[in-house]
Amino acid sequence: MAKRGTDGGQTQVEGASPEVKKRIPWRRLQTRSRLLQAAYEVMSTKGVDAATIQEITDCAHVGFGTFYNYFKSKDEVAACLLDCIIQDMARRNELATESFKLAEPGRVMPVSVRLTLRDAIKDPVWRWWVMRPDLLSDRMRRAFEPFGTRDLRLAIKAGRYSLLDNAVETTWGIMVWMMVGALCDVISGRYPEDHERYVVEMITRVAGASSSQARELAADPLPPYPPANIDFSFDITQRELLPES
Repeated sequence: MAKRGTDGGQTQVEGASPEVKKRIPWRRLQTRSRLLQAAYEVMSTKGVDAATIQEITDCAHVGFGTFYNYFKSKDEVAACLLDCIIQDMARRNELATESFKLAEPGRVMPVSVRLTLRDAIKDPVWRWWVMRPDLLSDRMRRAFEPFGTRDLRLAIKAGRYSLLDNAVETTWGIMVWMMVGALCDVISGRYPEDHERYVVEMITRVAGASSSQARELAADPLPPYPPANIDFSFDITQRELLPES
């Protein structure tokens, strides 16, 4: 007996061969990725508020009803899209800091924060989320956490930072809120974009660096930032853990 699949096509479920059954999750992943990529294209051009679900499905070349097989609302697709963007930023930060990660572990976090702030300020999708700081902080905390906490631990192990009781997770949460606050201030026009260095200096001090060290790290020349290459198939609920440092 044939049953209609969630993509609108016919998917043989009852009595299907193992090969066909394996293709079903792949097709779902492909459709979800197309919707996220379409959402990025539409929202980057028009902004999240002005974008419509109809425009997203038209851009993805799927039926309007297909959208609701993957996302409950436009807000949810925007949230999942932000996860993909943050994951790509984490990948780019890894590449940008690769040359000194082991030799100068204390530089990794401030450089990564500065690169992230600079890139986020330019992205219209981030501007929508900055107006929702509680939601943005949650997405940033979850998506960046494996990288941020690992880099903090490496710097502590190397003696660059010093935290009371090595409270890495608590410190990471505070740092994320400081980043979100900085983005809100710059995007709202309260402070200029070069406010970034002061913010990074304060964040680095929270991480356990001395005042002079934090000031020096915040003024450090930045390495080239690799271009974006967003993986729209990324799903934070399926992310593999980073290896232990």
